[in-house]
Amino acid sequence: MPDKSVLSWPNVAVSVLGGVAAAVIFAVVTRGGLGGLLFAHLAPLPIMIVAFAFGLIHGATAAILATVILSFWPHPVIGMAYALLVAAPAWSAVYAASGAPRGGRDRLTSNLPGWAALAPATFLATAIILWLVVATLVFGSLDEALNPIRARAFILLDLMVKERDLGDKIDPTTLSGSVARAVPAFFAAYGLLIHVINLWLAARIAQASKLLGRPWPDIAKEFRVPKPVGGLFLSGIALAFFGGLAGPIGLVLSTTTGMLLAFQGLAVAHIFLRGSRSSALVLAIIYFTLGLLGWPILFFAALGLADLIFNYRARKTDADPAAMQKPD
Repeated sequence: MPDKSVLSWPNVAVSVLGGVAAAVIFAVVTRGGLGGLLFAHLAPLPIMIVAFAFGLIHGATAAILATVILSFWPHPVIGMAYALLVAAPAWSAVYAASGAPRGGRDRLTSNLPGWAALAPATFLATAIILWLVVATLVFGSLDEALNPIRARAFILLDLMVKERDLGDKIDPTTLSGSVARAVPAFFAAYGLLIHVINLWLAARIAQASKLLGRPWPDIAKEFRVPKPVGGLFLSGIALAFFGGLAGPIGLVLSTTTGMLLAFQGLAVAHIFLRGSRSSALVLAIIYFTLGLLGWPILFFAALGLADLIFNYRARKTDADPAAMQKPD
């Protein structure tokens, strides 16, 4: 399907308002506080809504305008961070979800949900790895660049040790260093999760407004990432055991690709529960457990990796085609 962007004054006005809204949301985030932190989760939403509902050109206009505003106020560094971590990943996700249209035709015709998640993952991982490299060159070593994070982690860990009287069981100095090296990877994976949630929400808003330009996909059936993602995941795990800069880069790669594989693992769970009377209850328990504990996401990452190799959902479809007709 071609990009439906129409250069009319009302549509341009919408893109401008979307850019202003996106900039305001991110500006509130930079002021800190719990409210700003919660508001940060909606940072990609205005750009995605404009791109889905009014076209990719207008979504790009909103993203560029928000970046320009934030570069003038509060600071050019804030604008650059917004462009790399919010604007570009958000727009690229909608671009992939729309089929990557160019020249009047779609360059992506299958597995659009998977490509839509892979696009922001690529931007986020690249931006954070680039920051790790530049910070290492500027500060002389990665440890020096991560010192502010390590200091804050040490204060919190030291306080926990003293309050809970853990004695010598935990060394705050050593553990704070490990936490600091893991923080960039956490931001990459969590940022991807936020973008995917906002992508789904923006598409639903556009659909409710009857402005979504294509039918709603069967996400559980169509979510599939390219097989090289599995190779990057395993390579990232291997790199994570190295010292120096390679370790944090490996963590970024493994957590970002691991999150993509976890999405695919959840898609497998949806397919295998489809048609079951208890599917809603089981899925509710799964998502509640993931939100409460977090670590079970590792199981779904492993399931997603296995699905890349063995294609469980295709086997399920072949074995029980009638059940596949009923979407979640």
